[in-house]
Amino acid sequence: MFKGKIIDKALNAVDCIETDRSRCMRMRFNRNECNRCIEQCRSEAITIYEDVTVGDSNCSACMLCISACPSDCFEIKGHDFYSVISKLRKLEPSIESPVLGCRNNAKKPHHAQTYCFGYLSEEHIIALYLYMRNPLQIDMTGCADCKNGFIADILQKRIADIETKTSLNISGKIKPVRDTSGLDFQDVSYDRRGFFKAIKNLTFIQAAGLFDNEDDIEHTQSYSAKKLPLKRELLNRAIKMLPDETQKELLKNYYYDVSVTDTCNNCFACIGMCPTGALKIEDKDEDRELFFSTSLCNGCGLCRDFCMACSVKIEKGFSGDNPFEFYSAKGVLLCEG
Repeated sequence: MFKGKIIDKALNAVDCIETDRSRCMRMRFNRNECNRCIEQCRSEAITIYEDVTVGDSNCSACMLCISACPSDCFEIKGHDFYSVISKLRKLEPSIESPVLGCRNNAKKPHHAQTYCFGYLSEEHIIALYLYMRNPLQIDMTGCADCKNGFIADILQKRIADIETKTSLNISGKIKPVRDTSGLDFQDVSYDRRGFFKAIKNLTFIQAAGLFDNEDDIEHTQSYSAKKLPLKRELLNRAIKMLPDETQKELLKNYYYDVSVTDTCNNCFACIGMCPTGALKIEDKDEDRELFFSTSLCNGCGLCRDFCMACSVKIEKGFSGDNPFEFYSAKGVLLCEG
């Protein structure tokens, strides 16, 4: 019983989940009706009223709120997804298929451990697929005995959904393993050649900018600050690594297009409301106009909701030539962002 209480305390939301109310769409605009985190939370631990709170006595730390929120209102304390990838990548010269494990199943041998896999959104999974050279085993052998066991089915569905939307063969490289007999864990042993391969691999990752120095990241909770959500950042990095046809699939299914109608009066209030910096003002001829970049848009719809003239339209899918350029919201290319 005492051991169980220790485990429950270790999974306490206060210890592993932090919230930034300035990222929450309902906190930014009180008429917004986003309920994605609440709908995903099976423990009914999340409330949004005068603040965004996670009830530590209810939360099971399944991390679904992390993957559900488009704006990164919820984050895992001290967790760096890029560091997880880098740890796995360093092992690839020495083992055929590294194992990513869950901290709730810490007794099992893993090459890298992370929090409950509920935080692995489709964007996270795409990033793992692209950055891992060898197949990656995701150890879900402990899920059957865990209160968050439902995450195993959710992760499997997310992989299937990506393969429905794109031509990426995710299941050929990202392999959730539920049965212990199907898990192939290999001990890491470096010979001289393997050691230098690992160093070379790490140097490549660093040079490619796969992860940033956490000391250089400024953490703030300001409504005026523009912040690109990690899920969007992962996709933006991934899309540059893919062939044209696959890029088009991602742009169709994961990106957005914002436009304005003739009723727009150029009040530009939508720019202040946008949490990611996807909208900006530029001079065009002798007038000022609204411009938009899909690479910075998380599809939250706050610009549309806040528009008093009901002029803003947001649609799923982007068909422009370059997602990293700014376009006039009336359809004219401005410049590269």
